[in-house]
This record gives sequence, structure tokens and C-alpha cells, in this order.
Amino acid sequence: MPSAGRLPALSLPLVLALTAALVSPLAHAADRTPSARSALPSFISELTERRYDGRSDDLLTAGLGFAGLRGPMPRAADPDRPTAAELRRQAVWASAGLSAGSGGGLGRLYGPDVDRGRPVPGDGKVAGVEYRAVAGSGAHSVSFVVQVPDGFDRARPCVIAAPATGLGGVYSMVGTAGAWGLHHRCAVAYTDKGMGPAFDDPHSGTVMGYDGTTGPRARLHGRTAFDAGLSDAERARFDAEHPYRVAYKMAHSGMNPQATWGRDVLRSIRLALAVLNRDWHAGAPGGGYTPASTTVLATGVSNGGGAAVAAGEDDRGGLVDAVVASEPQLNLAPLNGVRVRQGGRAVPAAGLPLIRYNALASLLQPCAALTEPTAPGYATLDVPAARRRCAALVGDDPRLIPRRDAERAGPDGLPRLAQEALVRAGFQPRSGYLQVSHYDPQTPASYAMSLARASVADGLCGYGWARTDSSGSPAPYRTAELAGAFGTSSGRAPAPGVLIDENSPGGPVADARSVGPGGEHDYNLRGERCVYRLAFPRPGAPSAGRDWAGRLADGLDETRRDGDLHGKPALIVQGRDDTRVPVNHGSRPYLGLTSRAGHGPGTVSYAEITHAHHSDSQVAGFDVPLGYYYQQALDLMWERLQGRAELPPSQVVRTVPRGGEPGHAPELTPANVPPIASDPAATDRIRVTGGTVRVP
Repeated sequence: MPSAGRLPALSLPLVLALTAALVSPLAHAADRTPSARSALPSFISELTERRYDGRSDDLLTAGLGFAGLRGPMPRAADPDRPTAAELRRQAVWASAGLSAGSGGGLGRLYGPDVDRGRPVPGDGKVAGVEYRAVAGSGAHSVSFVVQVPDGFDRARPCVIAAPATGLGGVYSMVGTAGAWGLHHRCAVAYTDKGMGPAFDDPHSGTVMGYDGTTGPRARLHGRTAFDAGLSDAERARFDAEHPYRVAYKMAHSGMNPQATWGRDVLRSIRLALAVLNRDWHAGAPGGGYTPASTTVLATGVSNGGGAAVAAGEDDRGGLVDAVVASEPQLNLAPLNGVRVRQGGRAVPAAGLPLIRYNALASLLQPCAALTEPTAPGYATLDVPAARRRCAALVGDDPRLIPRRDAERAGPDGLPRLAQEALVRAGFQPRSGYLQVSHYDPQTPASYAMSLARASVADGLCGYGWARTDSSGSPAPYRTAELAGAFGTSSGRAPAPGVLIDENSPGGPVADARSVGPGGEHDYNLRGERCVYRLAFPRPGAPSAGRDWAGRLADGLDETRRDGDLHGKPALIVQGRDDTRVPVNHGSRPYLGLTSRAGHGPGTVSYAEITHAHHSDSQVAGFDVPLGYYYQQALDLMWERLQGRAELPPSQVVRTVPRGGEPGHAPELTPANVPPIASDPAATDRIRVTGGTVRVP
């Protein structure tokens, strides 16, 4: 059975040393060697530990086993008051994704139940000790989890640092990088990167604690994972003026957490080494667990991939041995001569930061989606509203639909011009089928707030977040909806919270139902134009807009990556069709930047997967899962770290879509997903010459 205890911050090293033998039955007094390295890092403000027996509960499946991960989300005994253990179980269940089915290969060809291409025997439960820690407090807090399996390889110790994916919580990588690390007998270090699902509901006074449980602000005082920073009077005024809105950590912390992603990943590694050193066992390295004795791999997906890259760049002391990143979200330094060519032609745009290409995409996507009536999700498109969006994009802005082109094309040709505008902005010509399913104005809105360090009370660009009723109007949250946010929220507002258009005529309403001045649905053109103008400020803009644009630009500059990994081997995989993080703005130009760092050929390798994109949906029409190649990339890097093979050359991997109709698609097979090749054909190789990335 699990056991746990809370340890006061001021006496952590002493208390941990005294209690280690009680927590882990594998520890014996004769095995433990006193070491100065056993002291916890000074940045840790709170630590708990819990041992899992691998039967009633465990590190990988939270006691559910693989069968339970394939079933429905586990329910709390009392949904209004779930325990920390129940919330953890829900978060771990969500991280595995196995309930989506195996048609797209998850659970058969890759996933937490597949190791090096083979099914993992048994139910997948992994016994061991889990440490949960916090650095800082409130809006400044960052959460960490370190898992040490009982089978940890002390002769060849390894740590897998797996920062949270997307805007997710600290457990969001358990089912991917965490599973891979545990299968390889490594310790795994997770961090939420200062983001995660923490919220502040001014209406009910409910906030989230570090362990995911929720309650009144006064009761959780000192253990609150996020507070909106409003005084009691300001909170009351805000709720009176904007009832039922919530603040959430990523957008409203005022901390620009993306700027410290690298630091947070490095801290998770230092914490992992510290807990390994203080919980000493026979067979440990004589000099303790250090960067010299321990293999450390930083790895992640999307935002987590960007954080892993940031850790590699920020690490100048040899803490990280290698980096594996899948579809990394990277804001790049100026390219200064780095260029990208595909098929012998220069791509029209490269190296834009997310806030810019996302703000532009949000404006164009409802119109561009009209070009793909058979695309997944097209049935959700409001076609008349999309056509109105097309007309609204016509003007003098060369990034949108130039007036002269619109006059030649006529109204029916505007969707094609919108799609061409996306291609001019660096999106792949063949990714048009993803525009409708990837339309998400929440992303640029929340990043604008985060980068500009906006408060929830600022209501930047007229946006808020709330639960809504059947009419789309903001409504109070139910207790269970807030109480379960740790297990159900993506890191935005607690589910079912949605983006609110505060300026819609007739009153605030869900952004997806907002209307324009004429009373017709318009996909909130006002709000999206506002974010776009902050991302691409215009000369002569009003002073308030200039101020916010300046703040956003300053925050953006704090997040930029320059391509210098200090000689660490790195392997990046990304889907060519990625519409959330286009390859021309992420992996391709980053490969060019790394080539300028001067660490020699073969240090950084990049595999671009055709027909893959940013979402590992198992639904037909999305076809190729990038997760299959992420797991393969981890295997390839492991071989490199063990000295058994070199990294494969940069290449395009040409996959075969499974096709079919939703609900009637054939299962994905190995024939659909050929491996990353150790010796790819010359026509498939990606080369970098003179700072130019040349993609077949």
C-alpha cells in the first residue's frame, strides 16, 4: 500500500535522511553512504514522497494496469472532493491515451505498453518511489515529480527529464517519455514548467493546491499553485463586472513561464540526482550520482520538446547528455542568413515565433477551411460565417488577402487566396486539410497574455475564460468541475471552461458564438484582429496598443532559442503537415541554426515525417501518428548514448496514409510507417550547406 508524509521545508535534508529507510524497503543502513550531495537543492520549497508497491498502485499506470488505461477515466468516490491520489490517477490515465483505441497504432505499434517494438508483458505496473516537489510559491511556483523504479539500474544510472507537453500538468508525459524511461530502468524527472492546470476562480474563491486538490483560498493559503494576484477588493470588483470568469496560470501568472522552461528542466534533473544521492543503495556509483556518472536525456513533445531544447541550450555545465524533441515549439533568434529550401525552392517564410504565425493563422483559417469540404471536422464549420470572414480579410495587408487579388478572384475565390496566404506565411501547401480542425484562437490569445504578462483583470483584447450555459453565456462552475481540474484540464481554464468574447454585442458569450456589429456570427473578428496587431504592430497604432505590443515583444525576446546545444547530440522529429507548429518555423530553421554553432556534422539530426502532424488523433483522416516516431527517436538516441550506433542522418521519412472513412478505416500497420533509416536514400536526405537547410 502507498505511504506518504509531508516534510517541512526548513528541515528537509535532515528529515529526509532520517526517514529514507522507512520509505523504501530496499534501503538499509549499511547500504547508505553519507554524502554532501544528499542535500536537496535550495530552490525546493516543499517535498513529499510516496512508495508504490506495484500492485495496488504504481508509477506508470497509477494502479490501473494497461487494461485500466484502456478503459474509461477512473472516477473519484466523491467528485466534489477528489483526493490527491484520485486526481493523480486521472492525470496518469489521460497521459496514456489508450482509451482512444488502437486503430491508429497506439497500444499496438507504440505507446506505454510497447517497448522497443514489442508488447510489454504483464499489466505494466511499476513499483518504486515517487517524489513530488515544488519550487517557489503561488504564481511563481513550479511543480516537479521524480519517479525512481525499484528496478533502477544503479550500475548504469540514467535520468530521463520529461517536461510537460503543451500546457499540460506535471504528469502529462508519464504515458510517453515516462513509460519509455521506466522500461529502460531509468529515473524519470517531470516538471510542469510553471504552467499546468492551476486556476483562480474569483467568484467562488476556489484555488488549486500543489497536489491538485482544490478549496477556498484562505484554507490553501501558502500551498496555492496559482493566485491571480488581486486584492479582496479587486477580486470582488472583478467578479461583479465579469461574473464567473476564471484566471489560469499559463495566461495570467505574470511570469512569462516560457522564458524559464530550460531552467525548470535543469532543476528537475538536479532534484532527481539529489533524491538518488540521499536514498543511497548498494551498487550506486562510488562518487554518487553526478553528471559524470549518470546519463541524462532531456526529452519532450511540443512545448515540452521546446523545453527540452531550451534545457540543452541553457546547460553549459554538462548536466544534460542528449536531447530528443518531438514537434518542438521554438521561438527562434533572428535567422541571420539561415534559409530553408524545399524541393529546390526557397520557402516563402521561416523562423516566425508561435504568437505571430498562430495569430495570422487564426484570422485566415475559417476562410481557408472552405477549400477542404472533406476535411476532418468540416461539419463543425459555420460556412456563412466563414464566408463573411473571407470578405473581412480583403484589404491592404499583404499577409492576408490583397484587394487586387480579391477583385480578380471574386467571392468564390477568396478561400483559395486565404489558403495561399497561409502558404506564404510558411504553412505547408498540403496541410490545408488540417486548417478547420486546428483552428484555435485560444492559443494566440493565451500566449499574448503570457508573453505580455497581462493580469486577468486586464482583459487583453476582450478575452476571458468561463464555463458557459446552453446559450453560451458565462455561468458559475459546479464544485466537481473545479475539483477535478487537475485530472481533466489541458492547462487552460478548468474544463468545461471556454474562451469568452467580452465585447460581443448583446453581452459576453462563448467566443465560438460571438457576433459582429451586424449581429451575425463572425468568429470574433475583433478579438483575433487585436491579437494579430499585438503580434504584428502597426506604425501609428494607438498608444495603448503600442504599449501592449512592446510588452509582448519584450516577453517574446526572453524565450528565443539560438541553436547552440554546446555539442550535445540531439534528434528532432516532426510531421511535415504540422499546422500547429509548422516545420518552416520550428525544426527546419532550428537545424540551420544548430549548423552555425560549429559543433560538427552529425551532432543534430532531424527526421521529417510525411503525412504526420501535431495531433496523434486515432481518427481516420489524420492518418500517421508522430508518437510512433517519437518513441523510435528515443530508442535511436539510447543506442547513441550507449555507444552502439550513430544518429541517423537528417532525412524525410515517407509514410503511407491508412486512408478510409472515420469509423471504417483500416488499422495502421508497420507498412504505413517505415522506420527512420540509418542510411536513407540520397533523395530523402535533408542537408545543411552554408546555412541553407535543403529539404527534399
